[in-house]
Amino acid sequence: MQTAEQINLIRRISWALAKASAEDCLDTPGEFVWAYPNNSQFWEVRARSHSIFSSGNAIKDSTVIDFVNSLSLSEHLRDCWIVNKFQEAFPSWIAAGTRYRLHNLDQFRYVGFSQGTQESFLNWYMMHKDKRLRVFRGDYWWHMEIWQKAGFNWRYIDDDFDIQPGDACICSLPFALTGQEHERFKWLVEQCDRQGVDLLVDFIYLPNSNNVVDIDLSADCIKEITFSLSKTFPVQTAKIAVRMLKHKPSDPMQMSNDENICNRLSSGLALSLIQQFPADYMVNKYLDQQQHWCERLGLQPTGVVHFGLGNDYTATGRQQETNYLSRYNEQQNRYNLGMLYENQNLLKNLQLY
Repeated sequence: MQTAEQINLIRRISWALAKASAEDCLDTPGEFVWAYPNNSQFWEVRARSHSIFSSGNAIKDSTVIDFVNSLSLSEHLRDCWIVNKFQEAFPSWIAAGTRYRLHNLDQFRYVGFSQGTQESFLNWYMMHKDKRLRVFRGDYWWHMEIWQKAGFNWRYIDDDFDIQPGDACICSLPFALTGQEHERFKWLVEQCDRQGVDLLVDFIYLPNSNNVVDIDLSADCIKEITFSLSKTFPVQTAKIAVRMLKHKPSDPMQMSNDENICNRLSSGLALSLIQQFPADYMVNKYLDQQQHWCERLGLQPTGVVHFGLGNDYTATGRQQETNYLSRYNEQQNRYNLGMLYENQNLLKNLQLY
């Protein structure tokens, strides 16, 4: 349980980081706009300070950033095989991670570059448009936001545990809200298998996870798995992701892969990254920092190295909606600690470390 002193420290840190963002004083700049004030005026800094910990983004590791800055990405535009090279290299890279276990990964023979996991998700929605789409409450809010806006038939699994043959399910592992395996994940696999329901397992935070994933992927219901390098390395807007399937799909995304018109710049960047850094690079480097900050702020460490769980420090005294970007974003108690790792010198100088 967090103390009043720890909650106050969290508020002081969030204010300091928001103000430093506005004044371009961060050790490692590059935040997204929701955490980047337009100026250092009180109300602007206050508004942005509420969202400092709300992101799911990767840690902005300076070594990775320096490596990316050293690359000449334009050469990949002239390499007509660069996407294939990345797709061929990825399975071995992800399988070599030492802090998780993916049994029977080799059954997923069809590997495709994805323009962020969102491209994979959109194709999944499209190919299951006549089914009831299902997800646990607290998973990636983008699913529900798109389903609601596009008029898809969907329902939270939490509100109806009766998985039916006309359903199609998605679940992140580690689970987006908690950084652990969802308490009903194994049950979901069993139910989907029993009912012949397709299940997409989203490994969005897998490389940054620490001994919370041990899964047998041979279950018939697990038709598709997805991975995001944009959540592993600080290349978020490069839109780098991978989807793997047991059987070759016939959807717009696969058509782009077959036609060889995928993003060569992002594929070349991705190949360079996995050739330079192992899958568990971030966990090996930042596990001690996670332990430090969770103890300092009274947070519960999660199985994802840049997440901790605690109280919603933004709720007190607020009248407006506290869900960021979407009413389906129910992750206010999940803290992204990446900005703390990235700005140690700043926080030490302010005596907040």
